[in-house]
Amino acid sequence: MRAPRLVSALVPALLTAALVVTAASSASAGPPSAATAPDARVRLTGTLLATAVERPGDKQWFAVREGRRIVPVTGASLPGITPGSTVALDVTVPAPITTAAASDRVVTVPGLGGRTVQHDLSPSDLQAASDSTPAPADSPIGRATTDSPRAPGAAALPVVKVVKVTQALAAYTPATRSITYVEVTPRGDTPSPVTSTQARTQVSAVDSFWSDNSRATVRLGVPTVKPALSSPYSCSDSPFNLWFDIADRVGWELAANSSLVLKIPLNSYDNSGCSWGLGTLGDSPNSGGMVYTATLGTQTVAHEIGHNMSFGHANALSCRDAALSTSGTWSGCSEMAYGDGIDVMGPDTESGTPMLSSPQALTVGTLESSAAATVGTGSTTVTLKPMSGRAGVRVARVTNAQTGALYYVEYRTAAGRDALATPRFGTGVKVLRYNPAQPSSVLLDPTPNGFMDGDATLHPGASLTSYDGKVVFTTISATSTEATVRIVNNATLAPFVLTSSPTITGTKGVGKTLTASKGTWSPTPSSYTYRWRRNGANISGATRSTYVPTQSDAGRYLTVTVTAKRTGYTSKSATSARAGIPIYATTRPYLKGTMRAGQTLTVMVGAWTPKPSTYTYKWYRDGVAKTGQTAKTYTLNNGDKGKQIHAKVTVRRTGYVTGSMTTPRKTVAR
Repeated sequence: MRAPRLVSALVPALLTAALVVTAASSASAGPPSAATAPDARVRLTGTLLATAVERPGDKQWFAVREGRRIVPVTGASLPGITPGSTVALDVTVPAPITTAAASDRVVTVPGLGGRTVQHDLSPSDLQAASDSTPAPADSPIGRATTDSPRAPGAAALPVVKVVKVTQALAAYTPATRSITYVEVTPRGDTPSPVTSTQARTQVSAVDSFWSDNSRATVRLGVPTVKPALSSPYSCSDSPFNLWFDIADRVGWELAANSSLVLKIPLNSYDNSGCSWGLGTLGDSPNSGGMVYTATLGTQTVAHEIGHNMSFGHANALSCRDAALSTSGTWSGCSEMAYGDGIDVMGPDTESGTPMLSSPQALTVGTLESSAAATVGTGSTTVTLKPMSGRAGVRVARVTNAQTGALYYVEYRTAAGRDALATPRFGTGVKVLRYNPAQPSSVLLDPTPNGFMDGDATLHPGASLTSYDGKVVFTTISATSTEATVRIVNNATLAPFVLTSSPTITGTKGVGKTLTASKGTWSPTPSSYTYRWRRNGANISGATRSTYVPTQSDAGRYLTVTVTAKRTGYTSKSATSARAGIPIYATTRPYLKGTMRAGQTLTVMVGAWTPKPSTYTYKWYRDGVAKTGQTAKTYTLNNGDKGKQIHAKVTVRRTGYVTGSMTTPRKTVAR
């Protein structure tokens, strides 16, 4: 155990400094030094948290939650990871931490709730983070590293490697969301008092909104209003520090179906770089989350809690339609933030809170599936009821079979929840798509001009055509109660042509690896699936391109069916020729008898699966078959002296693949 340190007294400046190295004892004489350990790393494992990006160009913030700890992180690879996923990340140890460890010193870190934490570090700690394996987060240098970004003004930890991502399978069950509401003044702002009545009125309005949008399956409870607080964090710090500082002080914990709502002063929007509102992104309507809001209006909090519940923004395309890549980019045009004005996840008008549009509502499940009509190929006429009416068929879903694009057609009128939001934006038939990479709903504009023009609806008599020309949407008529839309879908799947069938290669035996070739197709498929079968029946779990036969396959025949897939083509399957797996020797045959000339040897057949009905034998001397020697026994002669003798056993059973196995070789005495 090392001797205790003398730690210098803390001064007020610590509240704005990220790290302070204090009171050295004797400096370490040996390696490593801070200069020789620039790549010191710590492995951080937990749940990835992320904020929405509320204004174009705003920074997206990330953090990893380890139990009750929150660690702000940053890195170019993080936006591609679904919030709520379990991650293992390697982060860089900050330079002050490596300096303290190399110098055998104590480092003091200001943290949440105004508390400070001291970490006693040594060169051995730095060595643990500088070898080929990163130091764990619960090690001394790991704790110092993960505490450091929680100091006011400190930078988030840079992620140098994403080691593992496990995405949670989001489930959705009806629930009431608990709300903890706190009036907060960030560092540098002026308090703006909020009464409990104002807080409860705001949350009640948000509850009414989401209840309407989810058939009462998503509700908000009466908020628990906590006393007003000031925070040592400003909006220029990571918002996660602001949120978790308050959470720590009021006893709130991030959990399913709960949200922490911070009401910040209205002037924070201008004074300290805050957004009008900001929220964390969840992966289902049951996800817990955190928001802050500068307003007492309904739409901002409804919008930010929408992010908590996994909803992205309501955007629009700068062109009529385009191909969408798996990474979420559009070919030849861009996705305009807040381009859909009649959507709670669009721009904040505060004049009224419009309904959530169909792509996100159907994808998550807050809109019942019976509200959507699926349109096939050919010409189809659909009558749509207004989204705000919350009854009848309100959405038509159309899939372009050739491109894979999925379109949503809905009708919005100046009534119900949409009444106050629509004057600034045109009402009528809307054609939308869904971008899962954002995630976001995306409005298609029949007459695009490159910016939000407030009228991206399909008026009676007007048409919108998909980017490949195969699907055409036309509004026939529209009244205050319904719209009639004709959808012509000429996108049909093309066939694959199989030019050579799949094959099975590899040694055919229990425990040996078999490999399925894909076969040859025209055009080239984009993906393949595999299904191995034993005597025509599916083998459980055998769905890869390789398969290792088990004893259950012994004596049976295997095939593999390869299914080719590509967007725009009908999936097609082809099956290989049969590959027989011989009857398998679970116990190897062996020779019994004295290995001396004049003595008789007997083949002991061993054990086989399945059990054979007949056995045949062949004797060998030094690997060469002995003519006529096919009995179960063999009498050694003078010519066998000094030679190696073995036998081959061949087994048969009707309807099964013949198997064989040799005995071990034995040498005859001279």
